[in-house]
Amino acid sequence: MLKLWILIAVGAFIIEIFTFGNLICIWFTIGAIAAIPLALLDCAAIWQYIVFFAISIVSMVLIRPLATDYLRGNVVATNSDRLIGSTTVLTKSISATSWGEANINGIIWSCASSDNLPIDKSSVVKIIAIDGAKLIVKKMD
Repeated sequence: MLKLWILIAVGAFIIEIFTFGNLICIWFTIGAIAAIPLALLDCAAIWQYIVFFAISIVSMVLIRPLATDYLRGNVVATNSDRLIGSTTVLTKSISATSWGEANINGIIWSCASSDNLPIDKSSVVKIIAIDGAKLIVKKMD
C-alpha cells in the first residue's frame, strides 16, 4: 500500500503543478501523505482509505476558501467602476428577451435590468453594477 500512496501523492501533485491556481488535486496529495504513515505501520487498508478520504475532504473544506482568496490576488479596480452609482438615459429599451443600451461618454454599453423588468427607451436609470461589459441598471422613479 505504501507504493500506492506515494504514487497517488506524486501523481496528484504533478497534476496540480500543471493546473496551477485551479486547486484540482492538491487535496489528494495531502490525503495520500497522511495515509503514508499508516502504510508504514502496516495498518489495515480500510483505515488507510478512511484517513485518505477524510484528510482529503477536510483539507479541501478548510484550505480551499483561504487558498482561493490568496491565489486570486488583488482585484484591480478599473475606470469603469466609477460608473457605478451614476445615472444615465437608455438609448434602447430593455425587454425580457433583449438587453438595452446606453451611451456614456461616447461609449455604447449593453444594459440589463437588475429586477428583470422591462425598461423603456429614454428612461433614466441608475447603474448599480457592472457584469463583464454589461451595465446592470435600475429604473429611477
